[in-house]
Formats: sequence, structure tokens, C-alpha cells
Amino acid sequence: MNDPKYSQRQSAAIHQQLIGGVIERSLVGENWSGIPGFGFEVRMPTGELKTVFVLSDPEGNGAGCLEINGEIS
Repeated sequence: MNDPKYSQRQSAAIHQQLIGGVIERSLVGENWSGIPGFGFEVRMPTGELKTVFVLSDPEGNGAGCLEINGEIS
């Protein structure tokens, strides 16, 4: 999807919902709609545990791609 406004909304959602949390583990399984995929669990400072799945689109039509940048030591 090549939509700058969509990207801005997604970035804002990450900031509002996940900043301050700690990734506890990676996941492989089914998302909320039963489609196989991957993601991770985030423990928030409040103790709440959030599950994040990487999807190909907002409808959850399959696993997406997660690009991670940075140096690996």
C-alpha cells in the first residue's frame, strides 16, 4: 500500500498503543480472523499484555512483511 496518510495513521497507532512497552516474545499462529501469521507480544508498563500481528492489509488477508533496520552484532 502506497498511501502516506495510511502510514501516518499506523505510525500514530503504534505510538499511542505500544510506546513504553517491552516485546516479550515472538509468535507464530493465527490472527483474530484465523489466518496464519506472525507477530509478537508486548508487555505494557501497566502490566497489560498486547498481541501484535503483522498483516498484509487492514482486513487481515494474510501475513505481511516486517522490515527491521539496524546493526546486528
